[in-house]
Order: sequence, then structure tokens, then C-alpha cells
Amino acid sequence: MARKVEDRIVYDEETLRMGIRLYENCEIPLEIVYNLLKTKRLKSFSAVIVECGIEGFGEFLREQKRKTDFLVPIDESRNTYALICQETQVDGGYYFIKRLNDQLEKGDECESISAAIVGVESTRYPIRDLIFLVLDTYLKTLTDPENSISFRTVR
Repeated sequence: MARKVEDRIVYDEETLRMGIRLYENCEIPLEIVYNLLKTKRLKSFSAVIVECGIEGFGEFLREQKRKTDFLVPIDESRNTYALICQETQVDGGYYFIKRLNDQLEKGDECESISAAIVGVESTRYPIRDLIFLVLDTYLKTLTDPENSISFRTVR
């Protein structure tokens, strides 16, 4: 996917296609949740991109997420999904991913999860910029094998 050159990420065609899928699949759900945040019906939410190589990962996520979380397939051939988690700050998203990893380790699955979590606590950025921040945070997990979970907060 992306690669690092001189401490910056270079976006290849596959990365750009993933960005397009994020825009196409997440823009409207994010608009709705962003509006809830803007009108103070929510205090925060987290946008998460998660990927794991196990078979049936999408169904596993559907079973583990809360009813208030919105699951969006991004690239089912790579088992890549987005989650929009209402009333979830970045630490809540992080612990959710850690819990998923722990559950996979208890079973027969040895694949670990790669994830990017962006906690959103303000409506300062336009939706398109927010989607790019989520993609950029996810690319950090792909370019740094030692860091399978990246996170940040947007205030």
C-alpha cells in the first residue's frame, strides 16, 4: 500500500483507491454523526479503520460492535472495515480494538488486528478533511510494522 520515503508517506494507487472507497462509503454516515456532534446530541465519536486477515472477520466485527456503532465495509477482499462509534473517545476505541485482539488470541486465530482510531471531539474540520485524517492515521499502521494500532484525537 503506502510506503515511507524520508519520513513522509507516499500514496500509491492502492492507497488512493482506499481513500476513494472511504469517501464513497463513509461520507454520509459521518455527515449524520458529525451533525449530531455539532448540535450537541453527542459529545464525541470515533472513526476507526480496522483490518485483519482472518476469514469471517466482518461477521466477527458485526457480533462484537455495539448497536450504536456503524460498520462500513471498505475492502472486503482485504478484510478492511470502518466503524463509526458514537459517544466513544479515542481511548474507548483503543480498548475496543485491544478487546477484539484478546478475543482472537483466545481462539485459534493468530492474526492480529491493524487499526487506526481517530477520536472526534469537535466539528472543526470539514468531513473530507476528517476522512483524510482517518486514512492518514491508518497508513501509519501499514508503514510501521511495530505499531499495529495508531490513534489520535481531533479537537
